[in-house]
Amino acid sequence: MNRQSDEEFAHNRDISSSSTKECIRLEGNRTPVKNDDVTIHDDVNDYVFLKAKKTKKSKDSSAKNSSDDSLFVKSERGHRRRKKKMKKWKKVLIAIGCTLLALVLIIIGTFSILLYRGNKQLYENDNQVIAPEGVEVQDDGQYVIYKGETYKLNEEVTNILFMGIDKRNIDETTETGTGGQADVIVLAAVNSRTGKVTLINVSRDIMTDVAMYSAGGSYIGMDELQICLAYAYGDGKETSCENTVNAVERIFYNIPINSYYSLDLDGIAAINDSIGGVDVTSPETIGTFVKGESYHLEGSMAESFVRTRDQSVVDANTLRMERQKIFINAFMQKVVSQVKQDITAPLDLFNAASEYSYTNLNASKVCYLAEEMITTGNFTTEMSSVPGEVVMGENFAEFYIDEEEFYELFLSVYYEKVE
Repeated sequence: MNRQSDEEFAHNRDISSSSTKECIRLEGNRTPVKNDDVTIHDDVNDYVFLKAKKTKKSKDSSAKNSSDDSLFVKSERGHRRRKKKMKKWKKVLIAIGCTLLALVLIIIGTFSILLYRGNKQLYENDNQVIAPEGVEVQDDGQYVIYKGETYKLNEEVTNILFMGIDKRNIDETTETGTGGQADVIVLAAVNSRTGKVTLINVSRDIMTDVAMYSAGGSYIGMDELQICLAYAYGDGKETSCENTVNAVERIFYNIPINSYYSLDLDGIAAINDSIGGVDVTSPETIGTFVKGESYHLEGSMAESFVRTRDQSVVDANTLRMERQKIFINAFMQKVVSQVKQDITAPLDLFNAASEYSYTNLNASKVCYLAEEMITTGNFTTEMSSVPGEVVMGENFAEFYIDEEEFYELFLSVYYEKVE
């Protein structure tokens, strides 16, 4: 029974071998088995399993791959560096842009504040404007009726009083009468709506009420004196300026004067040269100047032109005022032309004369006035004088105002006719 089983087993194996002979080869010709199904009848020893050979990479290939990897790493690192640099520059540019924007906003804001303050300070008006006898005044001088016509006060006009002091230095003093005299007095009425500046020359010899003070600064009383002496009754600076301002306000029917500027003798050449000098034609022959001749004033020539006078004649100051009018008109025209090119020109002029002057003008007022010159576009100047007659008094020349003519000048500058 066992033998039969062996024979049957051998027979079956032969049959199986014949059916798979196409897939199975002898050991000498054996190849790797691919995709053959293994059954329980398969003898594992009949097969030879070959391992796949490892392909050796050449040195060149390895180096190339290594080089490629290295280049990739370097490229990646370079890209990252460039990216970081770009981010850094972007941050720097953004920071610079924000800083510049902030500066612009600060400048605009500061300038706006200066303009607001300047406008407020220049146009403050707490005065009650008066008028000569026979003129009807209404609403604290807001309206007046003159010769049957009604006039309204122009609130867009501000005043600056300019004073030329007959001293080399504006020094504060505690001794009454030593502050100097205001040899040149000019009231500038600035109309911010029309851009017109009316310069009114006030004679130093005008007889008016002047407040007097003791050596200790105590008020003594009022006396009729030459208006130039109002400056002497003060400290040579603030109280002298304010005393002169008050005297001029009394002459000008209490019109408010919110700003003043005093300049000593050395300051004439300083402000003249700061704008490059001015061109004038002399209206008379005096000193080194010849009537009808033209001159370009620089340095001490400017002081000589506006200061020299012949004291042997009664109207010496009136003749000198004509030269002062010519100088001031030429000076103002040149300043206006420079302001139109550079709005900071008044500040440069202001700084150039600072050591020779005393004033309550400040950056706010100067900026506002400069801005008005630019925006109006037709900034013009006109000069006139307080009309009147000069006579020789007991000790010195005395100037008396022609009130009717002066009041009509006053109305033309500070009032507008109501239609």
